[in-house]
Amino acid sequence: MFKKIFIVLSFPLFLFSCEEINELSEELKILKNNQDIILKQQSDLIKKLGSLETAIAKGNKPDPKKNNKRKGPNPNIAHNIPVGNSIVLGNPNAKVTVTKFTDFQ
Repeated sequence: MFKKIFIVLSFPLFLFSCEEINELSEELKILKNNQDIILKQQSDLIKKLGSLETAIAKGNKPDPKKNNKRKGPNPNIAHNIPVGNSIVLGNPNAKVTVTKFTDFQ
C-alpha cells in the first residue's frame, strides 16, 4: 500500500520536474546563444583594439616633405583697431600703440 501511495504521489512530481527541465534547457540554449554573440563582439573589439594600437605605434607623424610651418609675422602690415570708448593711457593718436585684449568673466 505504501508503494502505491508513493508511486501515485511521485508521478506528478516527476512530470512537473520534466517540464521544468525542458524549460530550463530552452533557457540554457538562449543563454548559450547570447554568450556566443557576446564572445563574437568581444573578439571583434579585440581585433579593432589591436589595429588601433598598431596605428598609434606607427604614429601620425607629419610628412617631412610637407611644409607645415606656421607663417611668421609680417612687419609690413598695420592693423587699425578702433579704440571706441576704451580707456587709453597716453596719446590715442600715437604712431605705435599696444592693445591688450582681456575678457572678464
